[in-house]
Amino acid sequence: MEKFSEKSLIEDYIVEQLQQKGWRFIPADALERESYEEPLLIPVLIRALERINKESGIGDEEINKALNELKLTGTGIEGAKRILNFYKFGIPVKFEKEKVVKYIHLFDFQSLENNGFIVSRQVYYYGRETIRTDIILYVNGIPLVNIECKNPTSLTESWYTAYRQIKDYEGLVPELYKYVQIGVGAESIARYFPTVPWQDEPMTHEWHDEEKDSIDSTVEMLAKDVLLDIIRNYLFFRVELGNATKVITRYMQYRAANKMVNRVVKNLKGEEEKNKGLIWHWQGSGKTLTMIFAANKLYYTEELENPTIFFIVDRIELESQLYKEFYSLDIVEPEIIGSVDELRRILQFDDYRGKRGVFITLIHKFRPEELKEIYKELEEVTGYKETIMNRKNVVAFIDEGHRTQYGLLAAQMKSILKNAFFFALTGTPISKRGRDTYLEFSYPPDEVYLDRYFITDSIRDGFTVKIAYQPRLEEKVRLKKDLLSAFLETEFEELPEEVREEIEDKVKKRLNAIKVVLENPERIKVIAEDIAEHFKENIDGKFKAMVVAGSRKACHIYKQELDKHLPPEYSEIVMTYRTRESDESLVYRVAETRARYGNRDIDEIRKDIVERFKEETFPKILIVTDMLLTGFDAPILQVMYLDKPLKEHRLLQAVARTNRPYKDLKSAGLVIDYVGILKEFKKALEMYNEEDIKLALTSFDGIREEFVILVKEILEILKEVPRNYERETLLKAVEVLTAEKEKEKEFIEKYKNLRKVFELLGPDDIKLEYFEDYKWISAIYTYYMKIVIQKPP
Repeated sequence: MEKFSEKSLIEDYIVEQLQQKGWRFIPADALERESYEEPLLIPVLIRALERINKESGIGDEEINKALNELKLTGTGIEGAKRILNFYKFGIPVKFEKEKVVKYIHLFDFQSLENNGFIVSRQVYYYGRETIRTDIILYVNGIPLVNIECKNPTSLTESWYTAYRQIKDYEGLVPELYKYVQIGVGAESIARYFPTVPWQDEPMTHEWHDEEKDSIDSTVEMLAKDVLLDIIRNYLFFRVELGNATKVITRYMQYRAANKMVNRVVKNLKGEEEKNKGLIWHWQGSGKTLTMIFAANKLYYTEELENPTIFFIVDRIELESQLYKEFYSLDIVEPEIIGSVDELRRILQFDDYRGKRGVFITLIHKFRPEELKEIYKELEEVTGYKETIMNRKNVVAFIDEGHRTQYGLLAAQMKSILKNAFFFALTGTPISKRGRDTYLEFSYPPDEVYLDRYFITDSIRDGFTVKIAYQPRLEEKVRLKKDLLSAFLETEFEELPEEVREEIEDKVKKRLNAIKVVLENPERIKVIAEDIAEHFKENIDGKFKAMVVAGSRKACHIYKQELDKHLPPEYSEIVMTYRTRESDESLVYRVAETRARYGNRDIDEIRKDIVERFKEETFPKILIVTDMLLTGFDAPILQVMYLDKPLKEHRLLQAVARTNRPYKDLKSAGLVIDYVGILKEFKKALEMYNEEDIKLALTSFDGIREEFVILVKEILEILKEVPRNYERETLLKAVEVLTAEKEKEKEFIEKYKNLRKVFELLGPDDIKLEYFEDYKWISAIYTYYMKIVIQKPP
């Protein structure tokens, strides 16, 4: 077989494709370089600065000041932050003649052709050691992208080898990676990442562009306009848990955010009348960042001329999550609207034109009775002047609004922000029945969604894992069929307790009958023992869990019972407490919790518990009823013990808490069902089109089937290998696997999946049935890793 080199297979192809996209190829020895220590192409950069900034009256003195700012910026964390800000906004320089500070721009984001795009290859740089990079992309003489290529036919190399090579280079030539913002590791697939030299393993992503493969999709990402757009609007410095890093857009975030931005810009230019849109991206695919990317880009878009941007959520925890996400980024800071009075002040600001900036508010602040007066005032003055009611540079992003709480409030909001743009983002699809509030934000039938990202896409891309469900103790504890049917048939969705008082008696009777069952201490005793046993045997030490109880009282009983089987520090309750609790058990629970936490405020304690669940060893199990069922993101959470009937979007949102990948260890989220709702899950989710919720939930039988299929597929790959543990057999297996690159890759992938599924199955009988096969396959894999890859398995 002909030996292909990484150069002929990947490097040539990427360079050719980039040239077709308008990048100019210059060989390494023809680059205008001052020295191998200097990463910038100084003459190219000087010409670009003169060209881009000529209207500012730039001269040699200002150019030298700008160059010195770049060169003298350090290579550490603060330096990286400064450089990225220089790229986005320019370098502040004092123009001596006029004695004013102006921004010297490094890139022309308005006129693409005013920039110079150079691609080069095999470029040397001197630092602590000499390195030779495969491909470097320069814009205006500044190196922005480093692509390292590996040979797809090699047994020991992959995109990850290329990724690690860039990480090594960052340490050897820090001056180069002060400027480079994006690294790409390319082999048969390509993965990109933000360059963060001080971080060992920044997250990598794969770009997808319609029907194109991984390499061609990456070339699309590096198209001139897309790359500059990413640098300016989709790449940010971020502080997470005190650690500095960078965040870069995923392809579906980029696609959806730009669709929203383009809709606003086209409307303002008079090219399109549409002024709203609905985005459906499956839970866990980064919806919050999508909104923030879009808002930030709109905030700086010329056509909007100092806009007002609202983020409207329906839960306090979503409000604080959104603020935290904003705050962690080096980005325009939002203001939280804490009360109806504050909302009134913002609407009345500047003689009713409304305050400019970015604001986060709860939808409940738009209660008609609270805003009646200001609505009248606005109606009056809007007749003869500009107000927030008729201004067009107002944009509202609505997060996870569903019909129960949105009807009247959304109508009030739209009547006040009459000319605003409205974009709703949802992690669950809209209903077939067509009664969904979300239809308010789309243009059916031609455009139901402005953008959508399916569950199947998310699992394929590795942003989420599938979710399996398993009924337990069916004969002993599941809800009786008539109660389940009553719950599924009632027009009311699963309702928070405080709303139950307001609903009609007939429905209340049905829900109360269910509540009585869910709060039965004897029933909870049986389930808690089962949870403790399942958790100790299958989850403890690897992942964490959540118990979803039927009510606040049930949460209290669960905590009491779990403490009998597990150490008390294993579990904590996260729920709302009322100022004056009437139930004695809840009065006791508040007092007990506060005493343990030094009598701190209960809200503070709750935040502390949630943070410790995410970051520390304890607690390992959270007990909830309404809280954390939406917007809660903890990759370490694998199992949900469900003892509460949920349906429709609440069910999808709740089970999706378990679907975040975790350190390549989680093959699936798991929902253990004690109420029996998932036996009826087709009925619980019948409001959705089947295509929309494909792979939303898989029965545990499906996981068993997957295990058996994987065993059989791997045995098929190894069919020429004798079934024993002799050394000759192991060598034969290595020979079979290394004869064909595709077969080898398939074996590694399938075995990794098999191992995860094996763990997930716990003490299931199917493991015993296939244990000898699994043991033999594992021995082959272990030997292969030691001999061929020379790494521990």
